[in-house]
Amino acid sequence: MPLKIVGDEGQPPRMGEARVEIGGITDKDAFQLSIAFDNDETALGKPKSVSWQMKFGAYCRNQPSWIRSVLIGPSGQIWSVQRVFVPAGPDRQQDWSSGGFGGGYGGPDTQALLDAVAVGGRFTLALQDDDGALWNRAVIDTLTPRQRERLFAANRATLQAADPVAAPLARDRPLIVVENTPVRLPSPPRPCPTRPG
Repeated sequence: MPLKIVGDEGQPPRMGEARVEIGGITDKDAFQLSIAFDNDETALGKPKSVSWQMKFGAYCRNQPSWIRSVLIGPSGQIWSVQRVFVPAGPDRQQDWSSGGFGGGYGGPDTQALLDAVAVGGRFTLALQDDDGALWNRAVIDTLTPRQRERLFAANRATLQAADPVAAPLARDRPLIVVENTPVRLPSPPRPCPTRPG
C-alpha cells in the first residue's frame, strides 16, 4: 500500500490517495487490480473505488468473439465490464479489457463490490468469453480491514522514520512532504498540427 505525498505549487503538501495496487500495467504484467481508499492522512477508511485491467494474453479463437474481464468475489458474486470484440486468430487491435466501480465509475452493483472488498478475502480476476468460459484466471487474496490498517500504520511509521523531510513535519501533519517536480514546457512551443482542407 504505497503512500504518495504530493505538493502542488503554492499549496500546502498533502497525502495522496491511499491505494492498493496488485499486478501492473507494463507489457510483462497480465493484470492489474487497484483499490482506492478514503483516508484522512492518519487513518485508512473504507474502499471508495475498484478498477482493473486484464490482458488477453494467450486467448485466441478461430472465430470472432466477444470477451470481457470479470471480478469474482469470495461468495461467487460477479462484476463485469463492457465486452470487447476480438477477431478470429491471434492478431487484434485491442489486447485488454478494463473498467471499474465507484469513484466516478458506474454500475448497479457498485456498493456491493465496495462492501465485498471492504471485508477482504479471495477474489478471482478472469476473462469471460461469449460462451461463458473463463480464461487466464488470477486468484488474489485481499487483506482484511485489520491487516490493511496495520499495513497503513506500518508504512506511515516507516516513512516518518526514514524520510528526513517527512519526519519533522509528521508531528503536525502526518505523511507530509513536498515533491517539487517543476513542469518544463518546450521552448519555443511546438505548433498545432495543420488541419486538412
